[in-house]
Amino acid sequence: MDPITQSIITGIASGIFANFTTDTVKHFFATVFKIKPELEDKLKAVKTTSDIESLFKEAIGVIDAHADKGSITIDGGLLTALRGIRFDHAHGKVNIAGATLSSQIIVTGGSAGSTGETVIGEKTEMKSQGTSIQIGEGCSIVMTGSAKITQT
Repeated sequence: MDPITQSIITGIASGIFANFTTDTVKHFFATVFKIKPELEDKLKAVKTTSDIESLFKEAIGVIDAHADKGSITIDGGLLTALRGIRFDHAHGKVNIAGATLSSQIIVTGGSAGSTGETVIGEKTEMKSQGTSIQIGEGCSIVMTGSAKITQT
């Protein structure tokens, strides 16, 4: 991300996203720019709060969870996103159990160079626009390193 974009994001983080850290907001925008690179130019052209709201309407619909060196645990619940859900264990651990994930695209596991682990436990369902994985009682899927599942 170039310095101008980082400066804009820092300003947004300190104002509109007062409840989130600057790093969290930067990560959100970095993920959005990977999916829709043209939004970075739109961000640079932001002049008003209305412009920011318009930008968010284009960027919404993605849940991106990155464990880095820590851990993420989803124990029950329903996660739904319009465009995509991604859980990347990186060098940490992701545990998902008793949950339903639903989106056009779902990616679970690790990215290139990852050393962590993702465990998708029992009573979990992951539904994409064209696939469904249902994990029964006493069953699980375990992915380590850069192993991943992509559902489209």
